[in-house]
Amino acid sequence: MMELLSRDDFKDTKIDPNWGPFDYLLHVVHVDQQKFQKSHNAPPPPEILCKQYHTGFKLRFKFNNSVGLKRKRNLKAVEEEDDGDWVAPKLKPKRSKKQEKSVCPIPPSDLPPKFRQLIVEEMGGRDLVLVIQKTIFFSDINPTASRFSIPFSQVKTRDFLNEAEAKELDDKNPMQVWLLDPSMKGTSITLNKWVMGSSSLYVLTNTWNPIVKNNQLKKGDTVQLWSFRMNSLLCFALLKL
Repeated sequence: MMELLSRDDFKDTKIDPNWGPFDYLLHVVHVDQQKFQKSHNAPPPPEILCKQYHTGFKLRFKFNNSVGLKRKRNLKAVEEEDDGDWVAPKLKPKRSKKQEKSVCPIPPSDLPPKFRQLIVEEMGGRDLVLVIQKTIFFSDINPTASRFSIPFSQVKTRDFLNEAEAKELDDKNPMQVWLLDPSMKGTSITLNKWVMGSSSLYVLTNTWNPIVKNNQLKKGDTVQLWSFRMNSLLCFALLKL
């Protein structure tokens, strides 16, 4: 059963006067994971580490990626990626099946310099991996659904998850992760795996609607989702091309 955080969960928190918004956000995520670990007799998270953020905020990480947020969800049917009004382009003669499966008209590009500088040089991120490049469909910006879909059929690689993380998702345990949005603002978001019949997909959900609104994402936009690691913590960066 899902357990909400209460004031008592923060009674031992020592506030650092130098903390910024990201510090508080990451501390809440940490307390949530720590509460789950205690309830399941999991080993304590690794020692605290710090990285100086480009705006002066200090990011502190105290996570154990082998454990996600233990929550059970009733999966709802996901809307079709093609919402009915998209018309397939005419195929050229002798087009291979591999070409026919192409879902993005724009060749994948490298991570923009400003994002790479922020993630690699200023935040200390590593292991950058392009997870998916896709076109935004109505189902991705539908406020009722509030989720960004990552279909297995479009994922560039599944190596962005380590073995423990993949197992957590396979066991229907959502994970709280950190996302850098197109405006280069960080937020906490839930990564989950949905299985419906023979189809499977990852989803980013729960706090997706504010990201759509704040970055003015709309149907037809092309986006990239990159993964990276900060002190072993799984993080993502969403780019709007």
